[in-house]
Amino acid sequence: MGGEEARMKRFFPASRWFRAALALLAMACLGQAAAPRPRRKIRRPVVKVAPQAAAKIENARVLAPFFKDLERLEDPAGERVVRIMHFGDSHTAADYWTGRIRSRLQARFGDGGPGLILPARPWRGYHHEGVRLVEGLQWPATSLREKGGDGLVGCTGGALLPPQDGTFRLRAVFGEYRIQVLGDAPPEVRVAPVADPLALPPIQGPRLKEPATYTFEKPLEGHPALRILGRSEPSPNCPREIAVSFPPGCRFLGLDLLSGRAGIVYDELGLNGAELLDLERWLPELRETLLGAIRPDLLVLAYGTNDLGRPDLDPRDYTVRAGALLAALKRESGAAILVVGPLDRLGTRRRQVPALKAGADRIVRCLSEAARASGCAFWDARKAMGGEGAIAKWRRAGLAQPDLVHLTGPGYARLGNQLVDALLTAFEHRGEERESE
Repeated sequence: MGGEEARMKRFFPASRWFRAALALLAMACLGQAAAPRPRRKIRRPVVKVAPQAAAKIENARVLAPFFKDLERLEDPAGERVVRIMHFGDSHTAADYWTGRIRSRLQARFGDGGPGLILPARPWRGYHHEGVRLVEGLQWPATSLREKGGDGLVGCTGGALLPPQDGTFRLRAVFGEYRIQVLGDAPPEVRVAPVADPLALPPIQGPRLKEPATYTFEKPLEGHPALRILGRSEPSPNCPREIAVSFPPGCRFLGLDLLSGRAGIVYDELGLNGAELLDLERWLPELRETLLGAIRPDLLVLAYGTNDLGRPDLDPRDYTVRAGALLAALKRESGAAILVVGPLDRLGTRRRQVPALKAGADRIVRCLSEAARASGCAFWDARKAMGGEGAIAKWRRAGLAQPDLVHLTGPGYARLGNQLVDALLTAFEHRGEERESE
């Protein structure tokens, strides 16, 4: 053993250090193997939604009075405002869909101003393009969705309850304002020009009228009086800040901002979770008075997304009530009405999909029948998207949200373009439908 040991020491004189080096090398190798490798980015194929054949507006001939108003706007000497009030649910409330419609129509026919808004965020997702909210964003609110509500709301389906000594401030480009309140005393209003880099560029077009004040008062039986006060400003294309202080017990229904120029005013009047028949809970006297004071040229009623998920809905009763409501709104406003059917919806629970598909078929049919029976036009938004199940394709293309109910910003922009294209197509071919009958 002694000779063998001597030979080992001669060939490996530092065997202890050698073994230590091997151990360190092995540990390094193991550490490198254990280190996580950078993941390769998986590139998912981009799914493109093929362009659909344009969904035409059904019964478009009833929009003839509205189309005549658009004709007057195309006349360089025509000085007037054409007003479109777009009522709806959460698809409307965020102002992405309506914002695209507004921008396209105003680009062609002129910008009549931001329109009717609630200058706060009374519910999640409320937003209005072209308006910067500065103060009073989180005031308490009431709406038609509240159980046991009193129906004392504005055209947005809601109303703000200003706190004591509450003041809000808002910035936008406007030349005329009108404040709608319920109360025994009017609010105090201050308006001043501002140099706001976030404001929109000046609005062009012929001026409508000289500076003037506007007051309107209507007593409501058993309730505070409706008051609408406003003023047109000397310069109609100036970025301004408006500050309003409310007296105690006042209920704020809305703020109407107009440019003072001829063109389109497109109101976004969406309420999260809203259903068409929620409008029945709006105090009829107040509803009729507000619509009569505003005098719109077209009402767009975009509902059905929340209705189609109700298993207790009676189609016959729904159709009758919807038709009666449409007839009442048409009579009260004096405007033509375009009913927009629900967007495609699947949801994330597979067990609900068959019921949602059946509900969508039912609601589209009911709304189409109610529209025709009451002398209104109808546009099938689900058909425009591609029909049943289209929202899954829109989701894969980045046009719909993961909930398979709502759209993304680009998705709403696309749908807005489709609705505008349908309107303008009917406008360009006005009169042909009547001749073909």
